[in-house]
Amino acid sequence: MSDLCDFPQLLAGLGVKPTALRLAVLEVLGASSKALRAQEILEAIRSKRRVNKVTVYRILDGFTRRGILRRLAIEDRVSHYELACEHHPPHPHFQCHNCGQVQCLEPAPLERMWRDLKGPLGNRADRIDIRVEGVCHKCREIS
Repeated sequence: MSDLCDFPQLLAGLGVKPTALRLAVLEVLGASSKALRAQEILEAIRSKRRVNKVTVYRILDGFTRRGILRRLAIEDRVSHYELACEHHPPHPHFQCHNCGQVQCLEPAPLERMWRDLKGPLGNRADRIDIRVEGVCHKCREIS
């Protein structure tokens, strides 16, 4: 959840007009405790208002380019999105083999890993994705 984020101020600070639809996208993601597929974001917004699918996808792409959102590389090749503001630091994710659900895990201190990945040549590491795969607790209860 995102009680700490001031989305209009975040957008204004990046020179992005805080339209109702842009704010709706951020609010849906801010209210979620997990990374969401574009379709899930679209459905959540459509439950309250009419919206064009292409417009939502453009907003997601624009926010990702500007660093407002992170696009997760998930095995099923369907992009998942999450907030990337100061209140939502990078963190590992768990993906269930059975249902495909992606869960956010608590951030872990990765300073040493960042340092090691940059290597002795001073490479610049911009991003690291850590995904743990297995069977979620809900699927384990069913089987």
